[in-house]
Amino acid sequence: MELQSRYADIQVQGLGLAALTYDSVETLRTFSEARGIEFPVMSDDGSAVIQEYGLLNREQQEGTRFYGIPYPGTFILDTEGRVTARFFEQAYQERFTVSSIMVALGDAVDGTDRSATRLTTDHLEALVYATDGTVAPGNRFSLVVDVTPKDGMHVYAPGDHTYRVISLRVDTPDFIRANEVTYPESENYHFEPLDERVEVYERPFSLVQEVAIPMNREIAGLAAQPGATLTIEGALEYQACDDAICYTPVDLPVSWTFNWRSLVR
Repeated sequence: MELQSRYADIQVQGLGLAALTYDSVETLRTFSEARGIEFPVMSDDGSAVIQEYGLLNREQQEGTRFYGIPYPGTFILDTEGRVTARFFEQAYQERFTVSSIMVALGDAVDGTDRSATRLTTDHLEALVYATDGTVAPGNRFSLVVDVTPKDGMHVYAPGDHTYRVISLRVDTPDFIRANEVTYPESENYHFEPLDERVEVYERPFSLVQEVAIPMNREIAGLAAQPGATLTIEGALEYQACDDAICYTPVDLPVSWTFNWRSLVR
């Protein structure tokens, strides 16, 4: 269970952890003892709290096996009990990983400790890594590229212009579901040769691409194979300019390799 395996890391970040589920107290006691769960797991048998907070998964029909489950999600609370962030999925089989939540909250993930790949072009340096080194069917995690433009160079941020915006493209495997890239705040740059102002990045920044692995029988079979790995391939697309020249657009191949974690039955 990922939450238990990352419990110490969560505490290092100054956070606590508690879980709420529709299972009975006895079921949770048996599960917690079998899996060595150390954080509080609370029973909402009958799903009263789940319904009160509007989290009941209405796609599950009453009388069926999964009736009463909530939409899977995580609330981040401050010391006063106020919700400061939330991370939810529609599909009950999918979950954000701990590291992907930490990155979304602004906590850095040390790429050099996570099988990072360093790439260099004429225009920039890129450190390519992921929030997680081991993934499972149903995981939602992030692909990250730390970009450092070389001296005098800039690349383009989303904005009101026709230049090629720097982006991450995910190509394979086909079953990976890619969400929109998260961009940091950009700078306003005056390009003197054309006397125009555009949104750019001149200083180091990070692109974060959330991806999800669907849960189905075929993918579960891939994850269950001993020693199996998953490789995601794509490209970092950008156009770089200096104070005088705009260079040919670049498609820089990038990839991430993960160990599979099989599902707990």
